[in-house]
Amino acid sequence: MNTRQRIRNLGLAIASTLALLIASAPLHATEILIFGDSWGEPMVHALDTVFNANGHTDVTVEVTPFWGLAARLSSSEGLNFITEELNQRPDVDIVHLSIGINDLHCLLVNSSCNINWNPTMAGTQAEADILATIMADVETIVDHIIAIRPDIKIFWAGGDYTRPRVPLEQFGSPAEHNTLHNKEAELAQQLASNKPELTFLMLPGLLQVTYGFDGIQYTPWDPSSPIPPGDPSLPDANLPSPDAAFYRTNNVHPTRAGYEVWAGGYYDGYYKAALAGRTFQINPGLNDAWFNPATPGQGFLISVFPETERMFLAWFTFDTERPPEDVTAHLGEPGHRWLTAQGTYDGDSADLTIFMTEGGVFDAAEPSASADPDGDGSILLEFADCTEGLVNYEITSLGISGEIPIQRIALDNVPLCESLNEQLQQLQD
Repeated sequence: MNTRQRIRNLGLAIASTLALLIASAPLHATEILIFGDSWGEPMVHALDTVFNANGHTDVTVEVTPFWGLAARLSSSEGLNFITEELNQRPDVDIVHLSIGINDLHCLLVNSSCNINWNPTMAGTQAEADILATIMADVETIVDHIIAIRPDIKIFWAGGDYTRPRVPLEQFGSPAEHNTLHNKEAELAQQLASNKPELTFLMLPGLLQVTYGFDGIQYTPWDPSSPIPPGDPSLPDANLPSPDAAFYRTNNVHPTRAGYEVWAGGYYDGYYKAALAGRTFQINPGLNDAWFNPATPGQGFLISVFPETERMFLAWFTFDTERPPEDVTAHLGEPGHRWLTAQGTYDGDSADLTIFMTEGGVFDAAEPSASADPDGDGSILLEFADCTEGLVNYEITSLGISGEIPIQRIALDNVPLCESLNEQLQQLQD
């Protein structure tokens, strides 16, 4: 299973930076087929342009006839359509899904598009029901594709911040709209947790960062002062995507150049690794504090020793159940647990033995602390890139196992890590 895919499928936060989805095995894809909405057709040219610019002249991109909503594509008619398209193209390696965004604002009733979401639904059960319906429709589509072609990889292309649309009462402000899209993206990550073949990537604020703002208020939400491209205040979820990236008469679809920006984001985030088949290389730039945002207050310290190709990990966590309220401790609290792990690494993975240290007291040689030399389980630690990893653990004494997606607490060492990884990649080549 693709390491980055598994990490994102476990629901890592997506908002601050674009993640690079690194495949653990080469796909050598030659044919990509786009299913979905009206963003799909312009994406063909955009992806072709980006692929050719990066030397992937052997990759072909095709799009199926326009089908719009995930609700429509997941219907019996839509699933038959998918079957026919895949049967006609037996060499397809990757299905690119451009679906799910229109469904937020279009409820399909008797083949007609009625208003679905509006700002008054924010945080309500009605909003949750809309999002759940979209996820169910997409899951139906993904399962159908996998049933036909288990070998296919599926890339679900998430959106970017949007331009304000009219009527404003229906679509809301950029802040309201972008919050809704971020909620959809989080659910998309959760959906993919049970779909090893599926990768989801959103591009929040990519057009903002690329274009900046010219200071003209085409809408009430455009900033009144210019913001240059790449400004550190961007991306900003309270702002729309910039007017310069869209056709003035159509705030729904970007210009050709805007689509190419998106295609570049999809290439950096997924296709580059999928087409090249490179594996991330563990290096000392990973030395840092790591955590899972879903469980704050817990985390890992990781140290890489390149000369011996070994790794050390300290795991700061808690007991599997809270101790009784009458249990006390002199320092800290009774639920604290400290585990360590060490072992060798190769490529993007480290195979570590877990050790449970016990018996000592604070800052004292006696009584001495000890650990079972045979260890108490194992950790397979896999890194997708310099910012994301996955801890696969098994603790023998408890008979438990699981996966924990992790990311850095601070990004200071990322440039060093990326530089070292590139050097190791060149040695690999």
